[in-house]
Amino acid sequence: MRKKSSAEIFTPPSLVNDMLNKLPKEVWEEGKTFVDPACGNGNFLIWILLRKITKGHNPLEALKTVYGADIMRDNIQECRLRLLKVISLFEEITEKHIESVFRNIVWINMHKYPGGSLDYDFRFKNRPKPANVKQWMENIHKKNQLDEVELPVDEEKFTPKGCVEDMFADSPD
Repeated sequence: MRKKSSAEIFTPPSLVNDMLNKLPKEVWEEGKTFVDPACGNGNFLIWILLRKITKGHNPLEALKTVYGADIMRDNIQECRLRLLKVISLFEEITEKHIESVFRNIVWINMHKYPGGSLDYDFRFKNRPKPANVKQWMENIHKKNQLDEVELPVDEEKFTPKGCVEDMFADSPD
């Protein structure tokens, strides 16, 4: 029912990587931004973030260049958690990371924006409430909320250095 009502389809990781492999290497330069206007649970965004970090970008700065929107609140929550889980593979999650996902990964209220992300102005900077950021910090560090979401990489075998060859086969680099 939900798939029919929202046209929700999640792109498989193999297709995501096939598509990302076709991008010119200039798009991976520091400061380049990526926007997914129908991000779902973040399949494209987590691979983009992983690629940026493994190409030497600072994890927080890379996270600040990833934007997404979706009309389903639960997808936004999962996307935010998955992006933070990617960050946790490289460094400890801080309030700055959480503020970044709150600012950049947004729920689109269809009553306010009937055209979805086509009507949304991504230049608008969301200001996360400090209480929400604190709550997420607590949930991540004390309640292990990141364990509730999965990444399409084998986290036990994942090593930040040297993972590029295995994860991004056929990449233009």
